[in-house]
Amino acid sequence: MRLEEFRMRLQSASPVGKERIAFSQFLTELISQTTMLAATAKFLAPLQRDQFYELSLAAAELFKRVQRNPRVLRNMPILIYREADPPSQRELTSTVDVSKQGACVSTGRVWKDREELWVEKPTNQLRARARIAWLKANPPSQTLIGLEILDCEDFWGLGRAR
Repeated sequence: MRLEEFRMRLQSASPVGKERIAFSQFLTELISQTTMLAATAKFLAPLQRDQFYELSLAAAELFKRVQRNPRVLRNMPILIYREADPPSQRELTSTVDVSKQGACVSTGRVWKDREELWVEKPTNQLRARARIAWLKANPPSQTLIGLEILDCEDFWGLGRAR
């Protein structure tokens, strides 16, 4: 299925140029078609309607990733932690790359996909809520996590840097 092929390609690299346009066009059409089919198909079984809905959500998520801001290689120290973590359990780690509304972070802790956490810059204590968008094992003991910043338009200050 093309959706799964695009999902795998997005996890390995960010599309650029014509590939980014092709991804966007395909996903736009997929979202439109599945949403329209699910909304107008009165005779579908509940399971089929749910499957169309899930397909539409998956396409929308991929579209969001294709449309994201470009990533910038930037290794900066950050603290990541859960809401209930005491200060002693906050992990001091670093970014691999950042974008206006996200980051790739190396971590030694165990996290769950879609889990929410705090990201804090130890230099100025600026913090933001984030959600784990993806996880990728990075042997031997590290994991790379993709973060989506939830409550700050440009947490990393990329809009100011020219």
